[in-house]
Amino acid sequence: MLLSAILLPVILAPFAYFFERWAKYLSLVAGAFVTLIGAIMWLKYPGHGFAFEEFYPIFPQWDFNLHLGVDALSIALITLTGIIAILVTLSSWNMPRQGAYFFLILVFLGAMVGVFASLNYLWFFIFWEFTLVPMFFHIGIWGAEQRIYAAVKFFLYTHLASIFLFLAILLIFINTGHFDFIAIKQSNIPLELQKVIWLLAFIGYAVKMPVVPFHTWLPDAHVQAPSPISVILAGLLLKMGAYGLLRWNIELFPQASKFFIYLMLAIGVITVFHAAFKALYEDHVKRMVAYSSINHMGLVLVALATLTAVGISASIYEMVAHALIISLMFMVAGYIHHITGTWYISQIGGGLMKKVPFIGVLYMLGALGALGFPGTAGFIGEVTAIYAAVEKFGWTMLVLPFSAVLTAGFFFWAIRRMIHGAESELVKKLHVHEIPWVERIPLMAYVALFVFLGIFPAILFNFINNYANTLGKVLGG
Repeated sequence: MLLSAILLPVILAPFAYFFERWAKYLSLVAGAFVTLIGAIMWLKYPGHGFAFEEFYPIFPQWDFNLHLGVDALSIALITLTGIIAILVTLSSWNMPRQGAYFFLILVFLGAMVGVFASLNYLWFFIFWEFTLVPMFFHIGIWGAEQRIYAAVKFFLYTHLASIFLFLAILLIFINTGHFDFIAIKQSNIPLELQKVIWLLAFIGYAVKMPVVPFHTWLPDAHVQAPSPISVILAGLLLKMGAYGLLRWNIELFPQASKFFIYLMLAIGVITVFHAAFKALYEDHVKRMVAYSSINHMGLVLVALATLTAVGISASIYEMVAHALIISLMFMVAGYIHHITGTWYISQIGGGLMKKVPFIGVLYMLGALGALGFPGTAGFIGEVTAIYAAVEKFGWTMLVLPFSAVLTAGFFFWAIRRMIHGAESELVKKLHVHEIPWVERIPLMAYVALFVFLGIFPAILFNFINNYANTLGKVLGG
């Protein structure tokens, strides 16, 4: 089942390339298939440990075997991957050069499932690296004016970080003779070596999340990437970093993780406020959303830094909430640019609500989700993450809610200057074309999903809490 979810998108990819008129339909089929696999596993998951395991020996003497398996964490993210793939396909319905475009989408989809399903560290790394290639070409070919610069910067940053991750994997193999998660976990690696491995891998994961000071590639990538690709970057690619940190660092090396607890906390808090202040200063509508995305990933790191069951559960929930909310914001930002011809809030002026009320309403709904308004998944994610931080580190963590104030500040500033108010001269001259219904569906789906999870958070929490509680006990929290 898991292997089929990896292979089907990859097998369909060349068909999408050579039969261009069918490319988007093949992408839709692959996304639906991955979502279906995720839903089946969600319903049949026994509630603890790894399930649906598959083992394919390749080079047993080197422990280079394709070992697949999932738990609640993996299933939640695989299901999210399938849903995002469907919505990105619909948002890209009229994208030019569809054969090549959806070929890359399908390769990325297969690799993403591999990242979340692999229990062999070397195969995890292979899938991890494979995700870089489609993103590089998506940004470099379909991006904006400075797309080559952004694509090269993205590739260099993330590939350089992967070298540190690969060194960590090699150190593990040299000292244990294993790449397999379960075998490594049962090995007796000295604590001092664990710390070295942990720190090397952390650099790789921190760049991918990304967090300060490894974050500078992301705003450029988002600004230059087409909006559906920004959705993949924010909704899925960044989750790889948080997933890797949780699965291959915290879960694999609990004692070393405890040693670095305040490093994670410090970087997380700095990221939260640095990104919020940068967004408050930003006039570029899409770059502002990019910094908001970094701000939320900083909060995910703060929650993980608690090393408690509540914090782990909050981090997973916040990852899912962030993916849905920020995806909407990137798509709306893209439509605003398409309609107005500019990315800059000061050039747009006011009155977009009168001209394009559908986009105006969606922007405000997304902003409410991003700042953590009650009734949205953003509220549940932020509250539980802050609660976990206060419970672990004390009342000093009550500084975190002020980041939500900053988030409200930059989004409401944008709403006041761009969405509401009198129509500017630029807005008055706009000849607005209706957004096709096929592209409206994903926009409304994002809202429906993050509001649904905001009203019924137990659907996700009940599924992931057993995993979080089990790991929390191991970590002593």
